[in-house]
Amino acid sequence: MKYLDKLETLAESRGITGHRAATRFIHDLKTNLVYHELMGYGKAEDVVELLSDDNNLTDNAKLNTNFRSGFDGLISPALRNNENFMATFRVVLDNNGKGVGAGELVLPLLLSNYRFSNDSDGEFDYNGKTYKTEIKKNGASLKPVKTGLTQKGHIDELNKKYFDGTVPGKRSKRKQDAHLATVNDPNVYREYFEQVYVGCDTTLLCEEIINGDYQDIDYFTTKLGQFALREYKKVDGWHNIMYIDGDKEIVVNITDIDSIDNALGIYFAPVMHRGGDVQAIADGYVNVQIKAKI
Repeated sequence: MKYLDKLETLAESRGITGHRAATRFIHDLKTNLVYHELMGYGKAEDVVELLSDDNNLTDNAKLNTNFRSGFDGLISPALRNNENFMATFRVVLDNNGKGVGAGELVLPLLLSNYRFSNDSDGEFDYNGKTYKTEIKKNGASLKPVKTGLTQKGHIDELNKKYFDGTVPGKRSKRKQDAHLATVNDPNVYREYFEQVYVGCDTTLLCEEIINGDYQDIDYFTTKLGQFALREYKKVDGWHNIMYIDGDKEIVVNITDIDSIDNALGIYFAPVMHRGGDVQAIADGYVNVQIKAKI
């Protein structure tokens, strides 16, 4: 079956190689295309021909925008109308492995000029340039501070020093009210953030918190989340960051950090205390969660 050899070559050209999960993905892709042909879903060879032409895929220009979508929403009409592809897609979507989350390996089959990368999660070519895509699973943490610059638990001492031991950024109304009762002047956040986020430029964060509606928990946590994204982008140099909820098959893409809004259906959960937390990253990290519904 020459078309299966063509499929393997195609997968390799789109970066799906050099990883145990990639090898398994290619095997499962071949097996299911043949199986679904035998089950009457259409020729496997036709699917390979469709995938070989970027004109049949979703334009990667979509990655230059902020969006929320189901995985089905990333599938082009040409692929959506192919029964074999859709049946196979449902099976291979969940392929994952060490360092490779559900959905990562299927993206090169959906987006034009997009490649899986062992070094940078994903990359794509657009207008003569190559851009890096960072991919995170739902709930993944953003760490603004490089490991080793601060001692774990340092933030608890700062909470005692500035806020009588209360913790900023808590979504519990009781805990948020207790924290706000200690804030006589919002300028206290300037010194606090400077000491939490050592080595980071906290100028914009402080201005947004001090001069904005810092008492509103959604505003406060969103500004911390945007700050964490900016710092992470400085370190890793990605163009866009994509959060994937493999269980609910939801994808959220962020390219313009300043334009994050409710339409994305995400929320930020800053962890502004250490306590018994043993996660091996610096204090003040921020978790990103995709809402099931918006």
